[in-house]
Amino acid sequence: MPRSFGWSGLCARLGPYIVSGLVLTSAAFANGTAVTKLFEEADRRIEAQEASIESLRAAVLLYEEAARIEPTNVEVHVRLADAALSLGDAPDGDPLVWYERGLKAAERAVALDDHHAHAHFLIAAHRGHIARQRKLESPLVVRDLENRLRRVLALNPSHAPALNMTAMLLRDTPALLRPLLRGSQLDVERYLVAAVKANPNFSEARLNLAEHYRSIGKITEARMEAEAIVRMTHPTQVRRWRTKDRRAAEELLRELRAK
Repeated sequence: MPRSFGWSGLCARLGPYIVSGLVLTSAAFANGTAVTKLFEEADRRIEAQEASIESLRAAVLLYEEAARIEPTNVEVHVRLADAALSLGDAPDGDPLVWYERGLKAAERAVALDDHHAHAHFLIAAHRGHIARQRKLESPLVVRDLENRLRRVLALNPSHAPALNMTAMLLRDTPALLRPLLRGSQLDVERYLVAAVKANPNFSEARLNLAEHYRSIGKITEARMEAEAIVRMTHPTQVRRWRTKDRRAAEELLRELRAK
């Protein structure tokens, strides 16, 4: 007769594998819980109403620890790159260190998910800041930034930071390098209007649009954008709005009233 295996025999044979699977599942659950707690603490530090430079640095360390625990978690690398970008934009410290740190995290995120629009944007943002810090104005840099931003907008046409950065790239690229761009300075207003439409609480884009309107003599429109910045109650970038954009908008309004 063929040999028969009962439930007890099956368990005996699969026992080591079952135990191993339970250990792995338990470890994965523990890691997931740890990463969630690290996320929550890092987010709390970043989103605090009075977030300081120290809070941002602590958030970066927390995200880096989360990345160590779950190196294939795309969102960990994206949040790390975002926090590093905020630190690089801060007035003190060594911005280049943070931009390079953020670039590495963003590139890792894209390696894990090539369709993550914001990760592609963060690569462009960090590379753009690094080029500015190193005073690099080369055809390769300009072409790389525009191509990366076009990739972001192909994935998400309403990505407000990419729309805003595209406008600034078209506005600020030196005349000798402009022929390398597919866009032109005539597109600046269109991109800024689209950025504000995509996210009305994006104070950086509103400020750029206000300054653009002032530069072309649209004083009423410039005043409206500046007033919208000052009156914001839920800005997307709370710290930047509080320390930079609101003050710049108030100064712009004083200038416009004097005209």
